[in-house]
Amino acid sequence: MIIVIKLVFWTSLALVVYSYLVYPVILSLAARIFGRSVRRDEAYRPSIAVLVPVYNEEKVIRAKLENITALRYPSDRLEIWIGSDCSTDTTHDIVQGFPDNRVHLWIAPARGGKTEVLNHMIPLVRADILVFTDANTMHHPDGVEKLVRSFADPAVGGVAGLIKHQSRKKELAEVLYRSFESNQKFLESRLHSSISAFGGFYSIRRKLFKPLPYNAYSNDDVLIPMNVIRQKYRIIFDPEAVSEEDMTESIAHEFTRRIRIGAGNFQAFFWLLDFLNPLRGWPWFCFFSHKVTRWFSPFLIGTAFLCGAALGLGDCRSMYGAFSLGCVALTAIGLLYRVIPLRVLRPPYYFMLMNAALALGFFRFCAGIQSAAWSRTERDADKLRSV
Repeated sequence: MIIVIKLVFWTSLALVVYSYLVYPVILSLAARIFGRSVRRDEAYRPSIAVLVPVYNEEKVIRAKLENITALRYPSDRLEIWIGSDCSTDTTHDIVQGFPDNRVHLWIAPARGGKTEVLNHMIPLVRADILVFTDANTMHHPDGVEKLVRSFADPAVGGVAGLIKHQSRKKELAEVLYRSFESNQKFLESRLHSSISAFGGFYSIRRKLFKPLPYNAYSNDDVLIPMNVIRQKYRIIFDPEAVSEEDMTESIAHEFTRRIRIGAGNFQAFFWLLDFLNPLRGWPWFCFFSHKVTRWFSPFLIGTAFLCGAALGLGDCRSMYGAFSLGCVALTAIGLLYRVIPLRVLRPPYYFMLMNAALALGFFRFCAGIQSAAWSRTERDADKLRSV
């Protein structure tokens, strides 16, 4: 029995260490050795449709429309589709009153969430390239130009852009996380494909869009890119294609959002089981290493803690006991941030909070996701600006 517990302990710990420390190193080396370039054309200007699913976005939708119509892109090659999930505020009036005939409003017959909005709205679009974005995401003037230039390469099926967060307070933990994620997306796309996108700014060829399951929950930025990869195309991450969005400063709202994302992640995992086949090559390697091990890390950490506690019972000086004691200490340091909000305590608190949200997201997934309908995230509208 002790041998089994030790095996479980080391396997769980190894997967966590691999996900956060070893994989980034291997990925960096592999991208340097096996990386492939993309043929970009700075003058390439395909027809594009900017898709904005919304629900009660009266505070930001006018700024969003002004931002899109001000983009440095040929006006006759750009159209805007606002898909409303039965908004009950003045969103519809603002969109319908906006003075630009490139703006189209589609209103869902019943609430179904972002997935159903996209599934029903996209068949109405005739542009070559679909650009997915959120109401609170503001694009740099050349952001879309940078985003579409890689489509000049026929092997590219989608391009993801970089989103920078605006906030009154620059949170070190969030900055480090976004930088870490962006770097991995870039390196993965050098190998073959970035296996996910930042949901507020990415694009695909319209012909490659496949309708999503009706109850897909906060995971379109994983499922849509992976569907493109299934069709033998690449997903490229271009860090020079930049947008910005406001970031909620409420820990409670951020925690709730992360639970929702966690539930969607586990839902996506079971829809993407075919990517656990090593014969898929680099997409398999990146999906398992970047997503699967990360999504299950709360349970891997918890399993290692329990095994370490069992093996080190009564002897905190043993390696196993020391590990479990270290987990308790790290948790205590994180919780201390709630009492003494020192910035140095924020990273362990953030790490603990995000893993707790993932675990709760798993239980929400297990309880069953019947609808993908979403509620508007509360934001500080005063922080929003066109960039």
